[in-house]
Amino acid sequence: MKNSLNTLTKEFKVSTINPLWYLAIGVAIMALTHMTFSIEVMAWISSVPFLMYLSLTQGWKSRFTFFLALVLAWSFVVTKIISDPIPLVLVFLYSIPISLFHLPGYLIWSKFKNQKYALFLFPVIMIIMEWIQYTFTPLASWGVVAYTMHDNVSLIQTVSLFGLAGLSFLIYWVNVSIATLIIKRKSSISTFHLPLFVLLLFIFFGSIRYDMSKANGIDTVTVAAVGTDSEASGLPLPTKEKTEKTKTVLFKRTRTAAEGGAKIISWTEAAIFIMPEDEKEWINSIKELASELNITLVASYVSPISQSPLRYENKYQFIDSSGNITHTYLKHQPVPGEPAVQGKSPLKVTDIKGTKVAAAICYDYDFPYLAKGYGELGADMVILPSSDWRDIDPVHTEMAAFRAAEQGHSVLRSTRFGLSAAITPYGEMVSQLSSFDDNDKIMYSQLPTKGVTTLFSVIQDSFVYLCIGFFLSFMAIASHSKNKSNPTTISMVRN
Repeated sequence: MKNSLNTLTKEFKVSTINPLWYLAIGVAIMALTHMTFSIEVMAWISSVPFLMYLSLTQGWKSRFTFFLALVLAWSFVVTKIISDPIPLVLVFLYSIPISLFHLPGYLIWSKFKNQKYALFLFPVIMIIMEWIQYTFTPLASWGVVAYTMHDNVSLIQTVSLFGLAGLSFLIYWVNVSIATLIIKRKSSISTFHLPLFVLLLFIFFGSIRYDMSKANGIDTVTVAAVGTDSEASGLPLPTKEKTEKTKTVLFKRTRTAAEGGAKIISWTEAAIFIMPEDEKEWINSIKELASELNITLVASYVSPISQSPLRYENKYQFIDSSGNITHTYLKHQPVPGEPAVQGKSPLKVTDIKGTKVAAAICYDYDFPYLAKGYGELGADMVILPSSDWRDIDPVHTEMAAFRAAEQGHSVLRSTRFGLSAAITPYGEMVSQLSSFDDNDKIMYSQLPTKGVTTLFSVIQDSFVYLCIGFFLSFMAIASHSKNKSNPTTISMVRN
């Protein structure tokens, strides 16, 4: 196998091709990865053409050209999820920042690519930058390469070990290994055998973990996601007649779900618009509904607080089966541009007959830190009222499966304009229901009453911190080596 690889790479000379072709190929491959309509296998080679371009070119002009190509590639990616009511300008509000976060990994690698252990420099920097993005910026985890494996339930299991960072590291490592193999025209343990071994190990672990999750019987609870007929997303606000009609249908479907055996029921995000002057009466009605049906109800709705400019509270009431509100939650991470009041209250978990249940709202769960917060509180299940749009469906729901696998809790995602799903602690969607299909907008499912402990929920971001340590050590050694190889020359002046 090694001889065959060497023969293949020696016959192919990268320098004979115009470097701009590598940029063009890189843009095309990147456009086929991420978001919706992605081809999973392309992620394993998506960075290869870009790395080859950087290895063949020098100077600020080539680096600026590379940055423009990277922005173009990510613009194609983001365009795939843009449709009404999302404005096209949002493409650049995401593609440019994501490109800037990815740029250091490419540029630093190209500068130090010939030094010892530089092979690990690229994946290390890339996951550090991804971590900074989804931990400290409103861009959340969009663009993280681990999500390209959203259809591979075996590889999703690996995030239970090291989170998104572990899976992203492997993908970037394979990319830089392939690029190095082609450029240097020879294979080695670090560029071929080791990444291949780790990939197979991850697949083996994921397959075994997923299969073992079905080996034993578990206690379950019947849950339901109840959809809404409301299509309101802003101004003009729905009339009182429309609001009353929406309420009637919501209550009817909730009763039907309870009669079908559901003990925990979630509405979608923005299931109904309730004016502030009507909110007290509204809250009393949903408390009575939960008590009457003997259900736990996560009633999500929007309450406008001003119309010029539009500002509202995007929230839910968490109501137990006795009709008591355990807590009120405002969306902690509004989507950039969403005129919602940001919630800042501490996260809460409610004990429902031995099952610790929590909830968040839609975009909140694109931030791993928020799921970690619920993991620290011991949540067994997280309810996720959500609202998407056609071109973001179903990838946004599939992203929530990573949070479930990371923290080992179930997720019930009730989605307006998208895919509702019941997700196990292993990231498996055991029930799905699309709001775009012709159905009664009620999804039933059985979810475990208990979560599972994962390595990631214990060590949290330790793998990222380890990578930060590697990067700092690498740069210190590289700087020391440079100073050592370029000693200061002291001129002796003779009289």
